Amino acid sequence: MSVLIDIAGAGILAYAAVTIPRNARKARAARAEAKAKAPVNIDPAKYGLVPAAQLDASYAGPDPEADAVAQAALAGDWRQAAAYLAGAGRDWDLRWYRLGILVHAAAEDDTWLEAWRAEYPGDPSAALVHADALITLAGKVRGAKQAQHTTAEQFEGFHRLLAEALPACQEAARMAPEDPSPWIAQITIALGLGWSHEDFRALWAEITARDPHHFGAHVSALQYWCAKWRGSHELMYAFAEQAAVNAPRGSLLPVLRLYALMEHAFRDSKAPVYNQPFVQPTLDATLDAVDLTPAGHHRLPLVRHLLADTLFQTKRYADAVEQFRAVGGYVGSVPWTYSGKPVKAFVFARTNTFVAWEKAGCPAPAPRGQATGS
Repeated sequence: MSVLIDIAGAGILAYAAVTIPRNARKARAARAEAKAKAPVNIDPAKYGLVPAAQLDASYAGPDPEADAVAQAALAGDWRQAAAYLAGAGRDWDLRWYRLGILVHAAAEDDTWLEAWRAEYPGDPSAALVHADALITLAGKVRGAKQAQHTTAEQFEGFHRLLAEALPACQEAARMAPEDPSPWIAQITIALGLGWSHEDFRALWAEITARDPHHFGAHVSALQYWCAKWRGSHELMYAFAEQAAVNAPRGSLLPVLRLYALMEHAFRDSKAPVYNQPFVQPTLDATLDAVDLTPAGHHRLPLVRHLLADTLFQTKRYADAVEQFRAVGGYVGSVPWTYSGKPVKAFVFARTNTFVAWEKAGCPAPAPRGQATGS
């Protein structure tokens, strides 16, 4: 009997010797997994950052003048809006940016625009705002959901308004033949109505004949060449590369490559998008372009948001810290707006950037071309 007891005891000990360490390893692994999944939090005040509850998801960056003009327009003062657009002069990209401010106001309430057109029916700026507002309204009718979640009635309204917008754009182009804006507005029509590559290239020729390095036009055209619209990853990257290579010194167009990366990453979330060999040189080129751009430039916030995210994705935390600090409390820009919860997406990237940077000893950014990506 004692022999049986001894054998049983030995078996229990042997079982325990195997299972206890195994269970301990499982427990440690479970704790590690839970810790990895737990949200990381920081005290924004410690780093001089805007708290999540105070982030502005409406705009990419501050623009008090644009806010004032939009509010004045909605209050009926179209003359201030006209002066705002005219003040861009022949800086066509600034004119396009300012047009966007007025178009969003017109899409909300176009009473002031109707008054402007009634008093000055031959004004090309009023005609331009009207044409582009139709396109914006078409987008609102369609909604932002994917095609399978969009009704036939929404698509019908979307296509009808785009078809109405095309002759309005053509009228605005005839009234101001040197202005690329009425042609750029047609890019969205090309997307929505499915223009062929040949037709789109003809449109692009009209745009670049008037302004070959127009920032806003290139950002819009990149959408056409995306896989989600009328192109592919290869066509998108080729377009971005050509724009960056041909851009004059100081242009912000190198960021178009980062825009393409973002589009690729959102479409193929599991692909090693940020490991491509051109990514690090592109980041350096874009950072160099930002350094040459005057503070307060209307495109800087968008570029900084894309930089911040790509630097985070590639673990260049010291550089990312600078960009997150520069964008301040604004979140209304890609890539965050591609998320259903842009504030959450922004805070996640910002928080993990600062945590990783602090763990590394809060280093200064590496000299250009020497970032290791780790």
